[in-house]
Amino acid sequence: MKHVLFVAVLCLFTTVSVNASEAVDAVWKKQEVKFSYLSTEVAYSCDLMESRVKMLLRHLGAAEDVKVSMPPCAGFDRPQNRFRITADFSTLVPASESDTDAVNAEWQEVTLGKNRPQFLDDNDCELVEHFTKYLLPTIEHQVVDGKAQCGATKHILTGKLKLKVLVPVEETKTISRVDK
Repeated sequence: MKHVLFVAVLCLFTTVSVNASEAVDAVWKKQEVKFSYLSTEVAYSCDLMESRVKMLLRHLGAAEDVKVSMPPCAGFDRPQNRFRITADFSTLVPASESDTDAVNAEWQEVTLGKNRPQFLDDNDCELVEHFTKYLLPTIEHQVVDGKAQCGATKHILTGKLKLKVLVPVEETKTISRVDK
């Protein structure tokens, strides 16, 4: 019985040390990115475009306080295919030795592609292209595999882009790991 308990405790410490080595010190970096969106295939309402951009940024690790504005959209919610978008958001970047406000973070794998995340579909093909061209370069990430792209008709989202992005380590998540 003592040997079983010892092995169980040893496994618990091994799991904790492996997970702890994946932690990264990171700091929040505030950004403002402006870009133009033009679709040859799909028209979005202002609310839907704002929602899609916010959800994509959150999916890639942006803090909850993402702000998206698209003047002159205010008050006009008819579908359109052209937007001037300003995205204000914060994402994590690895901390330097001199950073005093570092938080615990970890690299998390995410996927961009049809139904990845769930709210994306074929109609979002050009949006994903614009996102990867203008917003993704401003986010600390590592490409794992693949490429999300539009098919020949610019209407079909094909492929999957797998990335690793920095996300904060939550206390409840840390506790649940120890329990496993």
